[in-house]
Amino acid sequence: MTRTIVRLLPADEQALLKAYIEGSSEPAEAAAIYDTLEISAGATPPRLAIAVAQILLHHVQGTLPQWASVSGGTVNVNRQEHKHHKDARLAFNPKLVCTINWADSGPGFSWPEAYHVTYLPGFDKFVITASRDGPDVWGCADHAIGVADGSQSPVEAARQAITDFWRMQLNEWEQCRWVGLFAEGLIDARTANVWADEVWCSSEEDTDEEEEM
Repeated sequence: MTRTIVRLLPADEQALLKAYIEGSSEPAEAAAIYDTLEISAGATPPRLAIAVAQILLHHVQGTLPQWASVSGGTVNVNRQEHKHHKDARLAFNPKLVCTINWADSGPGFSWPEAYHVTYLPGFDKFVITASRDGPDVWGCADHAIGVADGSQSPVEAARQAITDFWRMQLNEWEQCRWVGLFAEGLIDARTANVWADEVWCSSEEDTDEEEEM
């Protein structure tokens, strides 16, 4: 990493980002760092992927999906504020790719998921993250879903990670295609649907071919 990044990034966070990007072993003190960041050990994604997302998205967490209700004059929120290293001085610049809506389970009950791509200077890598309005589905509100080389464009980097993430859900538990877009970012609704077609339409074609054989 460059001297500037080393100076601005706490050693703990630097070690976690390095482990995730390189696919290497977590630092020996990882469990203590996760506890400090209040990252649950019972979530579906690895704690490392959750920690990386919290580090990268910390300064934009107020813009991430949030579910709230009012009861007796009290506002209840589903997403809790990220904990952050007290010495962290580097504000990353996540770019919103798009925010989808997986489904509507009732009036006022949607299932949004926002995707961001963040360039990590010094590492020359992009990290792609997925964010929801709370921990209901994955046991966490945010987690990293992929890494891409910094020589790509942000959209190219995001495309592979996001479509792989969707395809994993389709293959593992037959996840239905999402129903709509809440927000455009680096891509518009047309492009988001093209990406979805790559996952769900190609799967239907494979099924049809198997039935014909």
